[in-house]
Amino acid sequence: MTNILDRVIDCVALTTRYPKQLLTPNADLENDLGIDSVKRVEIVAALADEFELDLISQERDPSIRTIEDVARWIEAALSANGSTAGVGEAKAPTANGNRVPSPVVAPAPPAPPTLQNGNGGQGIVNGGVSHISPSHGLPQPNMPVSRRLEMGNPYRGALQGRVALVTGSGRGVGKTIARLLASRGATVVINSFHSRDQGEQTAAEINATGGSAIHLWGSVANPEQVAALFAELDQRVGYLDMLICNASDGRIGSFQDVTPEDWDRAFRTNVAGHHQCAMLASRLMERRGGGSIVTMSSIAAHRYVEGMGGQGVIKAAVESMTRYLACALAPLGIRTNCVSGGPVYGDLMDQYPEARATHNYWERIIPDGQMCSPMDLASTIAFLLGDEARAINGAIWTVDHGASTRAHSRPLPQSMSGGLTPSSS
Repeated sequence: MTNILDRVIDCVALTTRYPKQLLTPNADLENDLGIDSVKRVEIVAALADEFELDLISQERDPSIRTIEDVARWIEAALSANGSTAGVGEAKAPTANGNRVPSPVVAPAPPAPPTLQNGNGGQGIVNGGVSHISPSHGLPQPNMPVSRRLEMGNPYRGALQGRVALVTGSGRGVGKTIARLLASRGATVVINSFHSRDQGEQTAAEINATGGSAIHLWGSVANPEQVAALFAELDQRVGYLDMLICNASDGRIGSFQDVTPEDWDRAFRTNVAGHHQCAMLASRLMERRGGGSIVTMSSIAAHRYVEGMGGQGVIKAAVESMTRYLACALAPLGIRTNCVSGGPVYGDLMDQYPEARATHNYWERIIPDGQMCSPMDLASTIAFLLGDEARAINGAIWTVDHGASTRAHSRPLPQSMSGGLTPSSS
């Protein structure tokens, strides 16, 4: 079993590029490591090749949650198959990519890719963190922002020299927020968990267009990973000016189907996790004489929206937390506000089986016939972070094209009554 566990860890490390110290036997594949369904299939394919087994048909077994569960699964499969592939020598890749028996326990992880920072220097992606080379330092207040991003932008340079951490910013609304802040001169710390590859890509895109960004991997719902993230940020930067609490987790579907596990996961991310982020961020902001925090909510926190009960209740807690943070951190010169968004065009809405019908429904009841774009939310957040909003603290700003002003009783399309757990991390 020990040999099998070691080889399973080697396969996971090769597929995810995670440092092995994270890959403990009891590490939960989804909640601790952020391994989504796509990455899980890649891991299973690597294991099938390593142990010469047909595993694809069983890869969705819900009982397989931890790395140790995977090892037990492999051990049982080997036993049922009468195979000896789990005993003795592991396999290593040859130059042409085929695997052959080898006395090597596992191949070494590939050399980490490099990213160009905004000054032409290279950063190394290591364990999900993009390290800017020391010769260029971080942040770089005078780093030029891409001319393309600046064209027609009256706020260009407004955030020059400031550092912003955007949780859950590898994709979706978080990515749009990060790109907008970078276009205004901020050095942006991209954070992702489930979308780690996309987080690294987002940082690379910002750097490639003349902005300044790094990527820090970690789950907001995991206290140890949050502490490690801020320790890395403190070591490399030493301060923080802005925190955007965008990472989110919550079940969409029938309110009767919300489970205790759903509540726990959603609360750990949206409330407990972001409270920890705010506390750690406040220490870094205090060194600058203050800062600004923006949390994210939903109009479902204010009224009943079919299929959004799990999200609505948790987001109501986020809004309450925002007010408490505003009062608790104000003596440090830190403002905390919240943006409550309506339905948004984009990846999440497009996941519904009846996406077009869902779009049509919201467009019918919204006064101007439009849902929000990610930029609608990002622009409001950027304003609240800036100096022009210095008198705004503890406020909940609704950005929904007027959706919450119109009463309605028609049910949402059938797609909204199913079960979906979105994650923006």
